[in-house]
Order: sequence, then C-alpha cells, then structure tokens
Amino acid sequence: MNRRFTASSLLLAAALTAAQPSLAMVGTEAPEFTLPCAAGGPTRGRFRLADSLHNKPVVVLFWATWCQPCMQELPVYQALYQRYGGRLQVVAVSMDGPDSVAEAGAAARRVGITFPVVTDLETQVISVYNPRRAAPFSVWIGRDGVITREHEGFSMSEQPAIESGIAELMNRH
Repeated sequence: MNRRFTASSLLLAAALTAAQPSLAMVGTEAPEFTLPCAAGGPTRGRFRLADSLHNKPVVVLFWATWCQPCMQELPVYQALYQRYGGRLQVVAVSMDGPDSVAEAGAAARRVGITFPVVTDLETQVISVYNPRRAAPFSVWIGRDGVITREHEGFSMSEQPAIESGIAELMNRH
C-alpha cells in the first residue's frame, strides 16, 4: 500500500505526539505538575512539584479515601516526613472521583497528615505517573529530579523497607 503524507498531515501528527505527555518512569526526569490542594486538607492553595525539588527528595503518593492499604500507608510516610523535617517532601495525590473527592482532605487530616494533599480530578498527573491507576502507588524522586523508585501496593510488613529506602534516598547526592 502506498501512502502519501502531506506537510500538513506530518505537522498534525507531530503536534499530536508533542501534546501527549511522556510517562514517568524510573531513571527519567520527573514530569512537572501543579495541582490544587484538597479542600479541608492540611495545606491550602496549589502544590507545584518544581517548588519542592529544591535539592530535596520528593515522594508522590497516589491514594484514595476508599482504599484501606492507602489509609495505612499515609501515616508511615507522615512519620518519615516528620523525621526528616524540611529535607523531605511528601505529597499525596487523591485519586478520588467527583463523588468522594470532597472527603480527601478531611480523611487525610483524620489520620494525622500534615504534608500536602492534592486532587487530580482531570487525571492529568495520574495518567503520567500512575497510568494503571493503582492504589496505593508511590513514586520516589531524588534531589536531582530523577525518579528512583515506583511501587504498587502496601502492607505494614513493608514499613522497614520503606524506612531504609527513604534513608538511602536522603543520603544520595
């Protein structure tokens, strides 16, 4: 079959390709994002990844109010967030839909979360970082802005491995 491509069809194909964000993967630079903080959550305004990547690691947690392992995982990262003070940033991206997103901020506060909790109703960040929409799902980003780890699921037996992994992440330059 012989296909002819015109300049305009090639430009259109290039524009469509450029409009598709690349997927976040271990070993690649973390794609920038900005999301609104959840109503009733511990922080206000908007969270911008670039503002947090000032020579400190960032953990992005994907969770939902209806996910029991997520609700167990959040306090584990809260303890690490407190342990490392301003040297580690954690942000929780709620994957709740329109029917439950209003509960995200309050649910996080109930389990003692003080780090930013954001919403992604348009799933722009979820589609790039967590396209399978797994919950819980965590992404660790090094000081250099490169993704070092992705992990799906959570059980309390993983807490020691998470703690030692974060300690290693904190010591990387």
